[in-house]
Amino acid sequence: MAKSVLVVGGGPAGLAAARTLGKLGIPTILVEKEQKLGGRPVIEDYHTLIPRKMTPQQVIGPFIEEVQNNPNIDVKLGVELEACEGEAPNFKVKLSNGEEHEVAAIVVATGFQHFDAKRKGELGYGIYPDVITNLELEQMFSREGKLYRPSNGQLPKRVAFVFCVGSRDRQLGVTNVHCCRYGCALSGLQGTEIREHYPEVDVFCYYMDVRTYGTWEYPFYWAPQEKHGVRYVRGRIAEITYNPQDGRLRVKHEDTIVQRPAEVPMDLVVLVLGMEPSEGTKKVAKILGLAQDPDSQFLVPAEDAGSNIISNKPGVFIAGACKGPIDIESSLSEGEAAGAEAATFIGAKVSA
Repeated sequence: MAKSVLVVGGGPAGLAAARTLGKLGIPTILVEKEQKLGGRPVIEDYHTLIPRKMTPQQVIGPFIEEVQNNPNIDVKLGVELEACEGEAPNFKVKLSNGEEHEVAAIVVATGFQHFDAKRKGELGYGIYPDVITNLELEQMFSREGKLYRPSNGQLPKRVAFVFCVGSRDRQLGVTNVHCCRYGCALSGLQGTEIREHYPEVDVFCYYMDVRTYGTWEYPFYWAPQEKHGVRYVRGRIAEITYNPQDGRLRVKHEDTIVQRPAEVPMDLVVLVLGMEPSEGTKKVAKILGLAQDPDSQFLVPAEDAGSNIISNKPGVFIAGACKGPIDIESSLSEGEAAGAEAATFIGAKVSA
């Protein structure tokens, strides 16, 4: 009987890995600590995914369906990896539901978590209701289908996006100096969506510099400005305050192009959050003895592997946002690659 593979994490990378293994006929155990599959895009109700501007259900839904319907895959929801003994191809793993299994390989796809905006108190999140996160804006679109100020339910006249909240920030220490990779593009998309549906609303993007990688440059940077009138301001935000006289927020910043301070009234401020390793990633790294980046604490591949999905521990493969910020499509591709590597690893051991 073929040995099993354990996949830890039921987000995009974990789903893609499990689907690949299942299609190859390999018994696969997929554990997900939440009560549903799909990772943050599904669990947290993202509205639209970059770069293809499709919904989470359109992109991830087919993977969920295939995984749930494949008899080779045993999906365990609300379950976490608690312990692991032995070496590949004879890992003995213990799960949080008390089950114990022997598996030949493990794929880790434990994802990320959003930066806690309350750690940047000067930006007013948790103090002023009209300061929200880009995740909450996504949920506003997907759950309620409209844009509004949480303080009064009215349509804002001005919306500001503040880039790099919790990323590229040396004030937070070396753990948050990395680029989140998605924030500039997603803000361009969200700003465009606001202007398309509410052309009377002015949208401002406050940035240090704009990093829209590769083919994302036109649709998520130039088009928002040239086709939809989104205004980009290069500036460092010093503070966001509230003026009770007019009930509006004040964005205090230094415009680094004209080199002077400015204070602009806004009705809604959207903080674009950085990405950090999830608690699950930190926990699994400790259980399995996986190498982590000394600064960001994301997982890192083995130095001599020649591949970014092979970990420092033989028989353990790593994929997706547990290794750092990554877009959905790349996460799916890495998951498929990790599944294939795990299958190859098992085949080599079985035939030896």
